[in-house]
Amino acid sequence: MTGMEPLFESGKRVAVWGAIAAIGVTSLLPAADVSPMRTSMGGHVEHLLVYAATALLAASAYIDHGRIKIALSLILYAAALEYLQRYSPGRLSSLMDLTFSTTGVLLGLATFQVIRVLRERHTRAVAVRDPPIQI
Repeated sequence: MTGMEPLFESGKRVAVWGAIAAIGVTSLLPAADVSPMRTSMGGHVEHLLVYAATALLAASAYIDHGRIKIALSLILYAAALEYLQRYSPGRLSSLMDLTFSTTGVLLGLATFQVIRVLRERHTRAVAVRDPPIQI
């Protein structure tokens, strides 16, 4: 382990919690305050992409935790935020938004798993092709 790896791991965890906090804040802001931040992609795509990126980052930062635990935590968080939007001026709870958030979580975790498998295959292929030199 190099000297930078613990710092990098800590940085990933800080990034995850920053993303989670940003989702919470933007989800509960009044509609008038959120509208300048909206993209042209539409709310459902925004939900999908934000939760996919957060799940991917969480799986990378908390590699020793189970994917089911990460998925359930993020989905419950999304559900809680959707419910709490009822109390934010100009905002509405939406089962469709929750569906896109859930899909984003699952997509992010699936992407993490695909990347992990591809990296393992590459590592094995390099080890077979270029075995370490024994002295």
